[in-house]
Parts: sequence; structure tokens; C-alpha cells
Amino acid sequence: MKNRRTFLKNTILGSLALGYTGAYLYGGLHPENPMIVPESYNPWIELSRSAYLRNAKLISEKANGRGILAVLKNNAYGLGDVEVAQILDESPFVHGFALVNDRRCLALRTNGVKKAILLMGDFDQDLGLQLVQNNITLSAFSMESTEKIIGLASTYSGQVLVELYLDTGLGRMGMPYGKGVEWVKKLSNIPNIRIEGMYSTLTTPEDFAKEQITRFQGVVSQLEEMDINVPKLHIAPSLSMLQLPESHFSMVRPGILLHGSHPLVDMKATDTLALQPTYRLRARVIRVEKLKKGDTIGFSRFYKLENDEWIATLPIGWADGYFSGAENGAKVLVNNELFKVVNVNASHCNLSIGSEKSLEVGDVATLIGPDRPEITPEGFSELSNGHNYLQIQYKESIPKIVSDAF
Repeated sequence: MKNRRTFLKNTILGSLALGYTGAYLYGGLHPENPMIVPESYNPWIELSRSAYLRNAKLISEKANGRGILAVLKNNAYGLGDVEVAQILDESPFVHGFALVNDRRCLALRTNGVKKAILLMGDFDQDLGLQLVQNNITLSAFSMESTEKIIGLASTYSGQVLVELYLDTGLGRMGMPYGKGVEWVKKLSNIPNIRIEGMYSTLTTPEDFAKEQITRFQGVVSQLEEMDINVPKLHIAPSLSMLQLPESHFSMVRPGILLHGSHPLVDMKATDTLALQPTYRLRARVIRVEKLKKGDTIGFSRFYKLENDEWIATLPIGWADGYFSGAENGAKVLVNNELFKVVNVNASHCNLSIGSEKSLEVGDVATLIGPDRPEITPEGFSELSNGHNYLQIQYKESIPKIVSDAF
């Protein structure tokens, strides 16, 4: 089974659109709007406000009361960065949000998100002024990014908020930790740059993650000896937050945990953190047809009928982000009954509903959700030979509907 790092390395997602959010298509995020099941025959995602707020509380408790910097990269792992941020903006346990795209940071502000926002990546020069005017905290992660921030600060009359990204061993982003002290000292002497925090990213192997924590703490200790106190310190993503209490520092930085999934599928069985899945992926049945013994389904003729059989079609496929491996044995819930997925194409998937016509066009199907163990993110990943980061592939244009609870 692929792990998180391998999957994220090979997945390319995202959009540069500033303000689009599908939630507004069906009543938006206003609490007075009840749960709406759309009449549309396009797929949609339902988000549970109560599940997100409950998960945030449990995560903070697990981290001994530390505040949460909610990581919403890759469109909040496929579930809608604006929609999820608007929900978690209500949580007293969430202190802010972290994204890797400058335009997505601005999209949160444009859509009314009030809490702190950290840009963990680089920014386009022509957006610099707009970012600082919207109180987006910038990341300094190299000499080049540092000079760009210093240049921006020289043209801005207010304070530029900055966090310092140290590379303690991941090797992907950040200033090498051995250069950290002198680098921080340089930035701390620039009048209108305010250092808000310092952070790093831990690797997966626990033994090396502990070494990274030691390196990070060493830089912090040296700065303290120089009377340079950095207010926010964070280094713990979801996995390290659960495994290494010493990684918690002043705040924690969960991502997938907020959505009710664990960073490793097999952790859910052993972890006592009773998180709730926060979303349903749904679509309506658009065709029900009886096929004959020997007929096949799909371009590759993957599924061949051994008997006469009723087949239902849903208008969602791998181009929408629904994992093609679902045809390996995943289930879909319709009318409180589970049906096997037998084919996934770009825009459609097919269900075997047996010898009797038990479904009708228009019936609502739940492909992923909390309703049965087989269709939770973990259950789906097991049946489809995937993993619970598969949601990161969901197409950004899929509408989001927010309700208070499922």
C-alpha cells in the first residue's frame, strides 16, 4: 500500500482561482440553511460542522491543550479550503490556518476567514503587497525568499508578519538549521518585519524525527540565549503529533486528522482518539439497466457478467477524483444497502445491484462517508487497495454543502 509521502509526491492538484467555492451553489455556509440534498445529477460533497469542531477539540486535548494551526493545503485535502476554514474559524482550539499557495491564502480572507493565515510556500511578487495588507504571514525559507521579504518590507509602511521555516532534515524546504541562528538574528534587526514564529517539518521515521526535534530545539535555545524569543513554535504534523509528545512545542499542525482520518490507515484501530469522518461524497443514480450474462462493462471490459444482472450508473469517476481502484471491491451505500463497485471510468462508475431492480434513477448514493465501516475513508482505502489520502484528488469544482451535523 502506498504511504502518504509517496502519494503526495505523485499527486498534482490545485487551482489558482481566488474566490471560487462550490458551497455557495446550494445555500452556502450559513447556519440557518438546513441540509440540502441537491436535485442536480452532478456529484457533491457534504461537510459536517459539528464533526470538524469536535475533531479540533479532541486534537487539542491530545496535544495537552496546545493550539492548532490547521493545515489546509491541496484544497484542504480535497474537501474545500474555504469551506473548511470557515467552519474551523469558529473553533476556540484552532489558532490559524496554513496553506502553501498565495492565492488560496487570499481566497480565505476574501471569504471572511478572520484567524491568522500562514503561507508556507513562496509568493508571487505582484501579490506581496496584497498579502501583507490582508495580514497573511509570510514564510522565509531560503536566502532568496528572505531577500524578497526584506524588499517587500522596504516598500510597506506597516509591519510584515514572518515565520521562519527551518530545514531540520526533510531536505524539501527551509533554511538549513545550521544557518538558522545568524539568519534569524539578521531578520530580527529589520524594523518593520515582525517574526511571528518558527517551524520545521518532520520526516516519518520516528527515530530521525526525534533527531529533528533536537536540532530544532537547539536553534530555539541559542536564540533564547541571545534574548531573541520567537512566539510560535511548531513542528508536529498529524503523525508526529500522535506519536511524539515532545514535538508539540507551542502549537501543533494537523492536516488529515481534522477531517477524521489518520495519517496511516492501521493507526485508527489502535489510537484512542475517537475522531469522526467529516464528509460524505455523494451522487445520484442516473441509469439502471438489466444486462445479460456474458455482457461486459467499461472500456477494458473489466467486469463480465456471470448471470443476468441489474447495473446502476453514477455520474462520478476518476476524473472527479474518485479512485479507479474502487473497482477492486469498494462498496457504495444506496437506500441503506451496500452495493459493489464493478467499474470506474473518467466520468462514471457502475454498481452491481443483483438480480432484482432494487434502485431507481434519482436515488442518492454515498460513495464515502461515516455511515458504514466499509465506506469510511479507511474502509474504502482497504477495499480499493488505496489509502485514506485519496480524498486529496477530489476535483475542486465539486460543490460543497455544509450542515451542522450528519
